[in-house]
Amino acid sequence: MKSKTNTDVERFNRRAASYEKSVRQKLLFGPVQSQMLNLLIREGPKDPPGCIIDIGCGTGRLLRAASEHWAQAQLFGVDPAEQMISEAHRLNPKVTFKIASAESLPFPDQTADIILSSLSFHHWADPKKAFQEIARVLRPGGWFCLADLIIHLASLFDEKFKSYEQIRELMIGAGLIVRQHQRVRMRFVLITLAQKPFLNP
Repeated sequence: MKSKTNTDVERFNRRAASYEKSVRQKLLFGPVQSQMLNLLIREGPKDPPGCIIDIGCGTGRLLRAASEHWAQAQLFGVDPAEQMISEAHRLNPKVTFKIASAESLPFPDQTADIILSSLSFHHWADPKKAFQEIARVLRPGGWFCLADLIIHLASLFDEKFKSYEQIRELMIGAGLIVRQHQRVRMRFVLITLAQKPFLNP
């Protein structure tokens, strides 16, 4: 029997070629990603980030938008769907993409200044392990910006949505400091901004 994670990956592989043309890109993904970046610009790092990683990057739309704000940053995208990564390579030749899950990030400790994830969190197989990986890969003082649909929609979809409280607990459990929550798109999407603490002197 296939796991739900494997089924999700197969579904996204089938949708990869038409993913950028989906109406959801204009109505949901684009506006949410714009607000994520606006929140980071306003509340996040004061110095330009050197490395940005997008988890569940799909075809790389969020990284393209990030590059407009932080042109000098190294950009990396990870996604478990091979065809999504193939499309991402085609559309974003200056970005490095890797086939990987949130639970096993292919980066050394303390690599990233910013880690992003937009509307993929509810597909993750093990959120607790994924948050620990994110904390591992973030540099001290680094930022994690997560956007996802929240639990109020769970009755409409067969997905593993989390509540505000559950997301907060997962971040705190991984050693991250929650800096801000923001609801967008008719309050069905929650953006959470967290930071990895600086090392003690």
